[in-house]
Amino acid sequence: MIAPAERLLRGDVTALPSTKALLAIGAIGGGLVGVALGASSGEVLLAVYAAIKVPLLLVATTCLCLPSFYVLNAVLGLRDDFAAALRGMFAAQATLGLVLGALAPLFVFHPLTFANPYTVTLVDALLFACATFGAQQVLARHYRPLIARDPRHRRALYAWLVLYAFAAIQAAWVLRPFRGTVGFAVEFVRPEAFEQNAYVVLFEHLLRMWR
Repeated sequence: MIAPAERLLRGDVTALPSTKALLAIGAIGGGLVGVALGASSGEVLLAVYAAIKVPLLLVATTCLCLPSFYVLNAVLGLRDDFAAALRGMFAAQATLGLVLGALAPLFVFHPLTFANPYTVTLVDALLFACATFGAQQVLARHYRPLIARDPRHRRALYAWLVLYAFAAIQAAWVLRPFRGTVGFAVEFVRPEAFEQNAYVVLFEHLLRMWR
């Protein structure tokens, strides 16, 4: 597993691990950070749930975005390069899981520093954003030869970044909780999962932090 992971982080297009290896890397990394999130509250069942939900979050977000991304590539006249673009997407998702797994200790220990639960949520979001940034660097390396061949791929790449970020934030909200919360039972998803908008709640969190 170490050698495929190294090739993945280098963004080596010519020696990309197999699809099976990419899925394994992403699932293991996502599972590790899920365990870290769930176990930090001392709930064993929540650790199991979160270990399932973080990889599910990565897969679900990608699946939600791919149809729109395929249509965009077709509209831009880039359908013939879609297979190469798709390999880059899989590499980016595997990288995201790998980086999240490497950040797992921070997810365990930073709640010991921040007592405010809203601050903990925002730091979690920041760590996920850092992992996403690393994944996008790998994606950019895979896109360089595509953009060199046809500059329209740059538009497709920017569209993917916006689409993925938008879908990932809402998907993470639906799949919560990843950490335990005082006063809430341990559940796979909360009953109001589909009743609130993640962006509204995030704005409310920011307001509470400054009160």
